[in-house]
Amino acid sequence: MAISKVGGQSNGERQDAPVKTVHCSGTPYEIGLAHGCQAAPEIHRNVELYTAYFRTRSGVSWEDARKTAVKDYLPNLEEIYPEIIEEMKGIADGAKLTLEDILALNLRSEILLTAYADGCTSLSQRTNSGTMVLSENWDWMYEVRETVVFLRVTGAGSGTMTIHMLTEAGIVGKIGMNSAGVGICMNAIRCTIKDPARMPVHIMMRRILQYAHSFDEAKSILNKYGLASSVNFMIADKNGHFGDFECTPIEIFLIQPLPSPEGPFITHTNHLYSDVRNRVKDSPAKHSFTRQSRIIELTLTDGEKGVEASFDSIRARLSDEQGYPLSICRGRPDESMEAHPTLACCMMDLTSGKARFLLGRPCEDIPIVEFGL
Repeated sequence: MAISKVGGQSNGERQDAPVKTVHCSGTPYEIGLAHGCQAAPEIHRNVELYTAYFRTRSGVSWEDARKTAVKDYLPNLEEIYPEIIEEMKGIADGAKLTLEDILALNLRSEILLTAYADGCTSLSQRTNSGTMVLSENWDWMYEVRETVVFLRVTGAGSGTMTIHMLTEAGIVGKIGMNSAGVGICMNAIRCTIKDPARMPVHIMMRRILQYAHSFDEAKSILNKYGLASSVNFMIADKNGHFGDFECTPIEIFLIQPLPSPEGPFITHTNHLYSDVRNRVKDSPAKHSFTRQSRIIELTLTDGEKGVEASFDSIRARLSDEQGYPLSICRGRPDESMEAHPTLACCMMDLTSGKARFLLGRPCEDIPIVEFGL
């Protein structure tokens, strides 16, 4: 398998990586401008994909999505997170689109996922030796593989953190980690409750990566702003603090780790299972429950065998195909609502600051991107 290394000094980045690497630095607008200029073709393709997806899955036109983004969400975001709006303006200018287009892309969870939730299986574990591992299989529509970029963001001024994340071009926050050793993964939750006065899902992910220096700071950010729609966040830091947050506009509930001989762990798929489900109704697919049961079983089995969490053992668990095609490592069965394969496997060792992202299904021989902070 091919392993490409990215990150660190810009002159050390590999140009043959299996995913476009976008290096952004400077003021919020300059960061956005670099993103928009370097990933313009992918951003335009993303707009095409979501124009069609919003219409077919939610009955929402792209024009209506833009109007909703501006009317319902922009005023609050300009007040509580003005720097991210400046960044989106830069992305729009660089890609020769409008702020409304970029804002609609970043609100895809609020516009779309209340009608349909993608897959994703997440796992975090702190080993007995103290290593903190955070991981996820990201399952989403097949065509999005054309728009995936690896984003490296460094803000201007002293004390700013560097962010590494795998995202869809034009979207400012997704799966990744920052130079303080804080990482985040997400699982979509199908739920119809929305609150535009709170922070949208992907923008919250960016907020945490941009400002949280620890698990506790990430938790404080979540509690301060709340979520505009329902989602699950798995968050951990380099010091071994970790937890899972089932987030709804009504309440955020923290799920604690389960015990294992090889260290405590948490798993999550795409359904609510904390006490928040007594107050919020979600509508998960059946395979969310089978994937959750299976990833717990695999983790406990590894613990009983004395197999410590590592890139290799985590990849093996996330490669499981029991129940294929709607398995942990998902296939592409047909064109139905469930036809969302695994697009990437993201594994982060927050203790060492190293990560390994596999572009495709981890059960196959696929390209790997490695980076370190």
